[in-house]
Amino acid sequence: MGMPEGMFHDVVRVDPWIRPPRPESWAAVEAWAGIELPADFKEFVRLYGDGLVMRHLNVPHPDGIDPMIDFMKRARRKLDRVLPDYVEDLRSLSFGPADLVPWGYSNWDGDDCFLVPRSGGEWGVVVIFRQLARIVTYEGGFTKFITGVLSGQEVPTGWPLFEPRWEPIPGSPLV
Repeated sequence: MGMPEGMFHDVVRVDPWIRPPRPESWAAVEAWAGIELPADFKEFVRLYGDGLVMRHLNVPHPDGIDPMIDFMKRARRKLDRVLPDYVEDLRSLSFGPADLVPWGYSNWDGDDCFLVPRSGGEWGVVVIFRQLARIVTYEGGFTKFITGVLSGQEVPTGWPLFEPRWEPIPGSPLV
């Protein structure tokens, strides 16, 4: 389910980017992920990618200073290294590790954020808490997760609530 631009603006409270991702950049990201990403996630990235949410949650952009495809590849390599340390039996997870699509990380404590496809076209958000050695799945989709964080109503354990709610990554070519 998509979300109108105005609703993201209401919780972010800043004007969005002017330059959207190039279609070929999104195509490369989705080809690497092996799946079409949810529309609400793509809309948020279009408006606010290459930015920091609450000054610590880095959300890459396909054409940003650290292009999303490069970030995703690094995050996948990191996941392959750390996941066995957090889960004794990978079969106990409610998803296949290969299904996880990296989308962000917290530079506050190194937590990694992933999208995970669910049945019926739904998506969940998975956060791997590095310092807690814990994995939490947030159901209800990307919009529910990001608006919960931005509103302060549903913030993952240990994440600070800093202002501004959003700012561009220093040096971003999209500004």
